[in-house]
Amino acid sequence: MTTIKVGALADSGDLYPFIPLMEGYVRPEGVKLEFSVISTVQDVNEAVLKKEVDVSVPSAALYPYVQQDYYILTSAVASAVDGITGMPLLSWRPMDLKEASRARLIVHGPHTTAFTLYKLLVGKYGKLIIVPRVLEEVKALGEVGDILVAVHETKMMYALRKLGKQVYKVTSMWDMWKEISGGLPMPMGTVVVNKDLGEDVVRRFKEAYDRSKRWAENNLEKIIPIDVKIMTEAQGVPLEEEVVKATISADITEYNVSRDKVEEGLKFFYRITENRGVLPKVRELNLL
Repeated sequence: MTTIKVGALADSGDLYPFIPLMEGYVRPEGVKLEFSVISTVQDVNEAVLKKEVDVSVPSAALYPYVQQDYYILTSAVASAVDGITGMPLLSWRPMDLKEASRARLIVHGPHTTAFTLYKLLVGKYGKLIIVPRVLEEVKALGEVGDILVAVHETKMMYALRKLGKQVYKVTSMWDMWKEISGGLPMPMGTVVVNKDLGEDVVRRFKEAYDRSKRWAENNLEKIIPIDVKIMTEAQGVPLEEEVVKATISADITEYNVSRDKVEEGLKFFYRITENRGVLPKVRELNLL
């Protein structure tokens, strides 16, 4: 029986579809899943680049660098469609886009979609500051960095309130994306599967993942406490169920965009980032 190494990202919205498989509520057929929980998207992206995992949740912006090795699951592309998680660009004091283009920009990593969208839609920045963890990113704003793209918006705003920090919205990636794309879904994160597993094993995993995601969405009262426990252990910071619930609720919308719309959004994203010299060319978009 083939063992599939799964690197689950310790972020509530990306984690919830995996929890039924991790906890045995849903069982895969004909394959064995070996789970590890990865703390940050930067670590996920590096694990995928190095092919240390067969399945994981990298940034959509990473795909051009791994397109020969991985498929994208179309049922697992986190896509912004309504601005609820629109990646606002936040600053610690009032500033306009012109001033932001000279500011110190905080991002989670060099291959993140947030950083890619910033380069595509805003362009310039003064200095790049990489802070992999969400809560550390919040603390860094106003200290080592001036602006950040709020990827985990619900958790971030909660953390900002707890710290008593006031922030200002400069713009949002969703507002700018909507204008240039005509309102197409904005790709953010993906689930990728190693092509080396072979078509049969990949198909079995996809079927199990889709069942697991549906089970999770229909049983949130069981999923949320487990999500909180995993997140608290991985991040080393206690999280409240209310925040996790709000995060998952927003991400359920993102993870249930129709395949046609997901594909349209991905194709536009990769085409425009290539045309503007932000990402390498995607020669073949391998979707499942």
